[in-house]
Amino acid sequence: MKILKNPYWPAIGVAVLCTFFTALGSAIAEMTEAEEAAAYLIMAGGVAVSALLGLLIMKRSGNVMKQYGFRLPDRNGIGHVWMYVPLFLLELVPVLIYGFHFNKQPVVYMVLLLFTLLVGLNEELYFRGLVVGYLNRVSTRTAIIGSSVIFGALHAVTALNGKNLGLVLLQVGFAFLAGLVLVQIVVLTKSLWPGILWHIVHNFLSFSTEDVFDEKAILVVSVQVILLLVYAIGMGISLSKRQALERPVTMG
Repeated sequence: MKILKNPYWPAIGVAVLCTFFTALGSAIAEMTEAEEAAAYLIMAGGVAVSALLGLLIMKRSGNVMKQYGFRLPDRNGIGHVWMYVPLFLLELVPVLIYGFHFNKQPVVYMVLLLFTLLVGLNEELYFRGLVVGYLNRVSTRTAIIGSSVIFGALHAVTALNGKNLGLVLLQVGFAFLAGLVLVQIVVLTKSLWPGILWHIVHNFLSFSTEDVFDEKAILVVSVQVILLLVYAIGMGISLSKRQALERPVTMG
């Protein structure tokens, strides 16, 4: 892979590319006034195109896939199951407050599962794969902070849709902290798969319960942001102890 003098621009470029195709699928679904299942299918198509382009960019870079994190978690690092428990406990917050609300047609959940599978793969291969790959040329610290800021900033654009300002700010904070936690997991385990799995679960539950996401939304997101903040700090301490912040992380 050729070393770019300024890795920030390609990092931002691939992040915008990822967001563009996701937004394009959503826009087409809205313009066609598609039914719920069809809308998810259209959006899944946009995400699939994005993921294929991302994989093509990885291939053309000359690096093997495992160097971007498509490998099992490193058991020599902090790759044990316990490390992932806080992420999945995070998803219990809306369930405890709202309960389960699976009242849609089965076909909707089937298409929704396909959509969330693609979104989880797509966003992780871009933000924790390509973006981290570019910024890691500077240092691991730059990759961690930079990828989290880009992830939070692009989610801020999608969050600005007329919602309560406080909720929007919380969602942006959630995106930044989630990105911070996920990229630290990649650095510690050298694997994208834990983040992909969590992303799928989070999105599936979020879309499944969006019909009941009412005035309690601020409470739910606030609790999740606090949990993510504590988790991110704990992960940062683990990284500092390993003295892995000032040198590029090696995936191979």
